[in-house]
Amino acid sequence: MPTLTYDPVELARQYLFVREAGANHGQRVNAIQKWCGGADGESWCMYFATMVLDIAFQGNAPIAREGSCEAVHQIAVAQEWVADAPSIGDLVLTVNADNYAHHVGIVSNLNPLESIAGNTSEDGVSSNGDRVAEHAIAPAGKVFVHYPR
Repeated sequence: MPTLTYDPVELARQYLFVREAGANHGQRVNAIQKWCGGADGESWCMYFATMVLDIAFQGNAPIAREGSCEAVHQIAVAQEWVADAPSIGDLVLTVNADNYAHHVGIVSNLNPLESIAGNTSEDGVSSNGDRVAEHAIAPAGKVFVHYPR
């Protein structure tokens, strides 16, 4: 079983200074994309979340470095990691009406419900924003992934 070495929420907060220097571009954004095997210009919310997990688990995270929110959604369903209620440190997937995951954050607070996400806006309204931000989220349209730790 993977061993959690560092707190993923505290790790994610270390990146709150990251901003894009153009749509899905910028030196730090490109580094996050490359860390996870992605390419410059790709959506990077899942790259950010799985990079944080990769560091938190010292290279042995239960969710591999990944760029697709839906791929992680499918893994979570198959592994029975989907939780009815969030826990701090869980991944939180935003799903559309077809239950297709298109954005991810890391649950950072329960009351109020908040997450830290990459490729979001300062207020959390956009799932294709320009930064890493911590903000309140609504539970509607969310899937909580309680991965092993």
